[in-house]
Amino acid sequence: MRFAHRTLRAIGGAAMVGALVLGTASAASADATRNSQWQNKAFDIDAIHKVATGKGVTVAVLDDGVDGTQADLKGNVLDGTRCKDGQPANRETLDDHGTGMASLIAAHGHGAGNSQGLLGLAPDAKILPVDIYSTEGGAVDEEKEAACNWSKAIHYAVDQGADVINISVSQNYSGQGDKEAIAYALAHNVVVVQSSGNAGVEERDGLGSVPGVTQVGGSTQSGTVWEESNSSKDLLFTAPGKDITVATANGDYDDAAGNSHQGDYLTTDGTSMSAAITSGTFALLKQKYPDYTPGQLVNRIIKSTYIAKGVDKAKLPDATHGYGDLSPLKALTADIPKGGENGPWDLSALPKTADKGKPADNSSDNASSSSEDGGSNTLLYVGIGIGALVVIAVIIVIIVVSRNKNNRGGPGGPGALGTMPPPTYQQGGYPPQQQPGPYGQQQPPQWGPPRQ
Repeated sequence: MRFAHRTLRAIGGAAMVGALVLGTASAASADATRNSQWQNKAFDIDAIHKVATGKGVTVAVLDDGVDGTQADLKGNVLDGTRCKDGQPANRETLDDHGTGMASLIAAHGHGAGNSQGLLGLAPDAKILPVDIYSTEGGAVDEEKEAACNWSKAIHYAVDQGADVINISVSQNYSGQGDKEAIAYALAHNVVVVQSSGNAGVEERDGLGSVPGVTQVGGSTQSGTVWEESNSSKDLLFTAPGKDITVATANGDYDDAAGNSHQGDYLTTDGTSMSAAITSGTFALLKQKYPDYTPGQLVNRIIKSTYIAKGVDKAKLPDATHGYGDLSPLKALTADIPKGGENGPWDLSALPKTADKGKPADNSSDNASSSSEDGGSNTLLYVGIGIGALVVIAVIIVIIVVSRNKNNRGGPGGPGALGTMPPPTYQQGGYPPQQQPGPYGQQQPPQWGPPRQ
């Protein structure tokens, strides 16, 4: 996918509009790349990395593929999958967008002490690339078709162990399957982040409108809203999206005007970057607060936002700013109550979802089956018990009768039970040690399915 602002063709029957890039991108040399990351300076990235680096956290990037050989990402990109053929998605050479997003999340730099190149918010996190497109190369336009829908891609990411899912593509319609997929992610404690879009319009019914999705708008260096960022009543906050430097897959990219450029990095605009920077922040939070639900992690962010000068805090949240602008260090370190499991969301409208690897719950069927099984088992146990008592009684009678015959008329003989030897037990003592149950010492899940 090239860094150009285009309208995308339908994915799973739902049209997507670019949350990609708007404006002309300019090349940045490797030597100047680190200095060009103004957001890291604003965030105080050094202080952040003393608290967390995303270690042990996996972020799925639902986009085009990722170039895992890119110097700043090498070693941090898992195989992933391409929806179109099931092949690994970590060797992208024709499209740049997924690589750019991955670099903002988990780039670790290169050179002496990794002092050159890009530094992501979570340099120790792993990237799980999920290439959703059926074609490669060329600008993102009407011919760019998807090979899988959001539901399939989200389920795959969750089942592969993703902790955070980054979707730097906006979608202007969400169906029941999308809602079930979000419920599935939440039920497995997975954060889903989506960009609001770059058309400067109000977004009403896209994936970001589904409760449980963290929809993010774009901001500038001053913390004010980027003028092309879409607004939405479901927008939670904004994050840097203007003049952001990202890595490219093969050093050859197209700008918004269709002009070809070469370079290992480019500086450009878009809420795509806002979402990726947010996903990197969630990776940090996941490391520090592993038992928090997605709603509780979001709560930390919205309770710690930066409010730009001129913004009336009393009127927030609103459709343009959400709760304010992302402030990762404060979100990591501020004294903020954990809050309720659902955070700012009302999840009652989400459908029920199956647990990982299990069929969907059907309470009535399960209850009926349980009742029938329980009744059958009870009758079986009663029958066995009665049979055992009868056998024991017969044995006792036989023993008593036999001994009476042997001792009849003989004084001083042993009593009826006097000479019975002590019972012999199997090695290891009696009773045998109880075997551990099938669940061992597993802890109950910290996040259950959405409450209805």
